[in-house]
Amino acid sequence: MRVIAYTQRCIASGNCVLACSDVFEQRDSDGTVHVLSERPSLSLLEKVRQAADLCPGQVFSIEDEANAAELVVVENDQED
Repeated sequence: MRVIAYTQRCIASGNCVLACSDVFEQRDSDGTVHVLSERPSLSLLEKVRQAADLCPGQVFSIEDEANAAELVVVENDQED
């Protein structure tokens, strides 16, 4: 599974950090989401999904959901 964090959409609510602080943090400069771990343990999969679901800015996109053998979380700072 691949999760993309579109940082330009982030409104700095911090819900992702509250849901999964092992993978996400907020940047000191502007409070937007920052990915701490691009290849977190699969044990964090449900917390990462929860972070995506709770995000009011709809920052996260989940791709390749059928692939449960790998979890990849990346940042994208470009408008899509």
